[in-house]
Amino acid sequence: MPLSDREQKILEEIEKNLHSEDPRFAREVGGSSRTSNRGNIKLGLFIFCLGLAALVGFFLSGLVLVGVVAFGTMVGGIVMALGALGSLASSGRAQKDRVSTAFSQWERRMRDRYKRR
Repeated sequence: MPLSDREQKILEEIEKNLHSEDPRFAREVGGSSRTSNRGNIKLGLFIFCLGLAALVGFFLSGLVLVGVVAFGTMVGGIVMALGALGSLASSGRAQKDRVSTAFSQWERRMRDRYKRR
């Protein structure tokens, strides 16, 4: 279930406060990178749309330079959005790996503790 706008703003404020109070813990948890990755995805899509508008300008004007700039802008926007999307996905995997590792360590400690008895 997605968060409402109000809940999203509260979550972002909590993340900012956590990052300012304990930056080391915030880096380990990875909260603020999600927000910046989402912003980079939106920015990349916006840049792509600008490139698309420039491409329409190329077809209207026929200037090759406008076409080259349009193509470069579109590619740059796609690269930016996909890079942020990949980073967002890998941070989610890394967090799952950390949870899995922590659970495995806890499980091993419990087994060792009860084997002794």
